[in-house]
Amino acid sequence: MVERVKPLTCQEVLDQLEEYLDEAAHAELVEAVDHHIGRCRQCRFEVDTIKGVVRIFQSDRLIVIPDGLAVKLQSALEQVYRDGSCRDEDPSST
Repeated sequence: MVERVKPLTCQEVLDQLEEYLDEAAHAELVEAVDHHIGRCRQCRFEVDTIKGVVRIFQSDRLIVIPDGLAVKLQSALEQVYRDGSCRDEDPSST
C-alpha cells in the first residue's frame, strides 16, 4: 500500500520554507512541499524566487539591479498577493 504525504496549505509551505530549502531537509517535507508547489502557482513562484535569491547570495557575482526594477518587482508581488491567486485546494481532492 502506498502512503501519501499529508497535503500542505500555502501557509504551511511558507512556514516551513526555510527548512525545505535546507539541504538536510526531511524527505517527507520535501515531498509534501514539492507536491503542493506542483499544483500552486503562487507558492511555486515564491519557492523559485527564494531559491534564486539564495543562489545569488551564495555566488561571488556582483548583481546590479537596474534603476526602477526593484519598484516594479515590489509592485508585481503586491499585485499577486492582492489578487489572491494562491488558494488552497481541498486536501481531500488531491
